[in-house]
Amino acid sequence: MNTASPGQIMLAAALIFGIATACQVIAPRLRIPALILLLPAGFVLGWIAPELSAEAILGPAFPVVVDLVVAVILFHGGLELSKINLAGADRPIVRRLVWVGGAITFAGAAVGAHLIVGMDWPIAVLLGAIVIVSGPTVVTPILDFAGLKGRVRAILQWEGTLLDPIGALVAVVVFQLIRASGAESIAQAALDFVGGIAIGVVAAAVGVVLFTVGGKLVKGNDLLGTQVLLGSVIVAAGVANVVADETGLIAALLMGMAAPRIARRFGASLDSSTPFFGTIVSIGIGVLFVSIAALVPPSTVAEVLAPTLLLTLVLILVLRPLVALVGTAGSDLTRSERVFIGCMDPRGIVAPATASSVGAALVALKVPGAEQLLPVAFLVVAVTVAVYGLSAVPIARALRLKGS
Repeated sequence: MNTASPGQIMLAAALIFGIATACQVIAPRLRIPALILLLPAGFVLGWIAPELSAEAILGPAFPVVVDLVVAVILFHGGLELSKINLAGADRPIVRRLVWVGGAITFAGAAVGAHLIVGMDWPIAVLLGAIVIVSGPTVVTPILDFAGLKGRVRAILQWEGTLLDPIGALVAVVVFQLIRASGAESIAQAALDFVGGIAIGVVAAAVGVVLFTVGGKLVKGNDLLGTQVLLGSVIVAAGVANVVADETGLIAALLMGMAAPRIARRFGASLDSSTPFFGTIVSIGIGVLFVSIAALVPPSTVAEVLAPTLLLTLVLILVLRPLVALVGTAGSDLTRSERVFIGCMDPRGIVAPATASSVGAALVALKVPGAEQLLPVAFLVVAVTVAVYGLSAVPIARALRLKGS
């Protein structure tokens, strides 16, 4: 039970929101992506004042809040995707990057986690699933910072946004298999995965109906229209997650992709809602990165630092170029465009969020090595964000893609 006093809760909220905002304000002045500041800032907060972490204050409500905020972020990502014109020739590229590339990353990261970090196979496979994700929380800010536009930007945004719910769902299926001590079959795991996607689709359809009916009732009232949209997303994602973990992310993403078309059908516009969701997402990204980074134990980070850095180098220098090679094979992308795709795969907030959720459950079940899951995932996110965030501009400039 949470025993934090009102004063502690208020102080924790002030620190977390204040640190997140400060990082996002200072980063542009330093000419670096804000993500590079958010993770170490949260880590230091958790190290200095663990009793003021969001998890310590919110208790069991913390993962619920994280899931709902991530759902809103993915909804916004879906809205943004609806504005990005993906050429017909680029759709097979995105499909290969997501499905074939995701499988390559999954397998390669799992093997690397076992051989390099020394994780037991169940936890190594779970980590492999978790690091599939990328996401709009990191890809879009880095591409904005690099000034990248055109086809490559569209491909990377679609890939990153689609991988978030897929990676989270795969991780949950693997988690369920570990929790069942191998009693489940591979066929059952595949069924759970497909079933999870189906639940997300159905929940998205319900959310669209709520948005449609509510939108018609408040037609002409932009304030209530935005509230109806936000409420529909939270209801759909929340109910989906009650039925099956992480399916709310799929529901939210699909709702975001469908919302503009639905709005146009009853003569409404989402223009007034866009700034609101942009602000919510900016705040949410900052708060989540700080809050989750604060959960990482410094002692465990020290233990896994060296091997995790080596694993991350494998992800960056071996697996991502291989994924890009396979995903763009036979396309009419230029060599420079293909190289840049191979140089961009940062991990986003869904990776540590999923690791913190399933990792805590596995630690409670005394699964060997479960305590390493969150620190390793955190380090992978931190290093990939730093490497890709700092290298995006010079690589784009060297490849003559900056501003194109």
